[in-house]
Amino acid sequence: MVLLAGLFALACTPVTRPSVPESALDLPNDPPIQSLASDPLSCTDRASIPQIDNAFDARWAADSNSIAVSHIVTIPNARTITGTEEDQRISIVDLAKGSVRDLGRGSKPAWSGSSTYLSYWRAGDEDLRIVRDGRLAGLASATEPDVRWVGDELYFFHQGEIRVWKDGLSWTAANVIPELEPRYPRDDVYFSADGERFSMTRYFSDGAADRYIGITATGVMDQLPDDGTLFMQWAPVGHTLLLRSATTLTLRAENGATQTATLPSLPGPVHGWTADGRLLVGAMSPTMPGAFSVDAFAVFGDTAEVAALPNLLGVRAFSPDGHLFMGITRTGLYSTQLEVYRCGALVLAKAEPRADSAARARAATVAEDARHFVRPVSGAISQYVEGRHTGVDVSAPVGAIIVAADEGTVNEVGWVPVGGRRVCVMHAGGLESCDYHTSAPLVAVGDHVQRGQPVALIGMTGTTFGPHVHWEAKQNGLVVDPLKQ
Repeated sequence: MVLLAGLFALACTPVTRPSVPESALDLPNDPPIQSLASDPLSCTDRASIPQIDNAFDARWAADSNSIAVSHIVTIPNARTITGTEEDQRISIVDLAKGSVRDLGRGSKPAWSGSSTYLSYWRAGDEDLRIVRDGRLAGLASATEPDVRWVGDELYFFHQGEIRVWKDGLSWTAANVIPELEPRYPRDDVYFSADGERFSMTRYFSDGAADRYIGITATGVMDQLPDDGTLFMQWAPVGHTLLLRSATTLTLRAENGATQTATLPSLPGPVHGWTADGRLLVGAMSPTMPGAFSVDAFAVFGDTAEVAALPNLLGVRAFSPDGHLFMGITRTGLYSTQLEVYRCGALVLAKAEPRADSAARARAATVAEDARHFVRPVSGAISQYVEGRHTGVDVSAPVGAIIVAADEGTVNEVGWVPVGGRRVCVMHAGGLESCDYHTSAPLVAVGDHVQRGQPVALIGMTGTTFGPHVHWEAKQNGLVVDPLKQ
């Protein structure tokens, strides 16, 4: 299938979000979470937490007691083809108190090392907002979305400067050379967990990409060899770096040593991290109708050590203390909610949906829907099928898992102009769905996939204004709305 550049002429345009009143969410009287004390990598006991509907991103506080959750609230908007838009909001879930505080519109939350401060982006603001106890404590003029807290010091890029914010003051820590000044979204920058390093990817219109590793204290950047890397990610501690290509997975340790394995030799294509920075690899069960399967993930380099994790979407992450595991579960074809599991179960349990009333209710909701497609990623819709825009844009963090909209056979994997890297699945009756702007594929042409099965990772390839998936559907070669399939 050949994708014409004109079809994407209006792709990825930002949506202006109107102001909406900030309101408190319901505060369920749930008991505090207590951790178990056995296998720390076995996370199969669902915890009782306040219900956060339509969650799509979440970040642990450093003390493991709170979670900053990005979630969707649907509001009227006469300018969209649907008459509504999905407003992105941030709430703080206090696990000990079982309470929720709504901070209003925002996305991309990040906690300070003491859990005192939370930074996030708010639609319409040019500066990064920094709050303390829910109140504005400062602003940072960041030009790259990714920031890194080291203790209570916030590191961020302002054009070619690496700047630091602390207690309302900011200063320049280093500068990069003008030729390598990052310009988002052409260039995508991420700091390591310890803030000592940063990575930058520079994308080109022909599908090529230059990748660099920099030292935060000096701004000096070295280009990585062109080895086919499609995706880079820092470990949650230190500055170990993961590099994925279409065929291999490589860990680059803090001392520069590397460990590489071919993807077919691994237990599965999906990766994750333990709280102490070890890499997990395995196969993730399809995410329909919700997180009721438990999957085995091996520790990279030590396949005898296995983690038992629920098949959650979104940002799948252990709490910093390693006692809890969180992610997003489906409650329907499009609806989701935040889930937290206790770690420390004695055995690798296989949940049985028929024995779970919530599972039965969710399965019934899915069965009653006349449509079959599921939203391919845990994220907020920023643009619909209208005019020359041929798909639905769903925003999500880089590296988030994209899943198959329905059962079918993978018929396209690779790069195309404008759309970037894509994965396409042919379904029954001549209906095809494609995911564009991806980074690393998790499937190959000819693979048979189930509805909700992981197929790729969110990226920023092609013509894009930020990390998202352009979700497109065609019926016998003609564009149709994937939201109606």
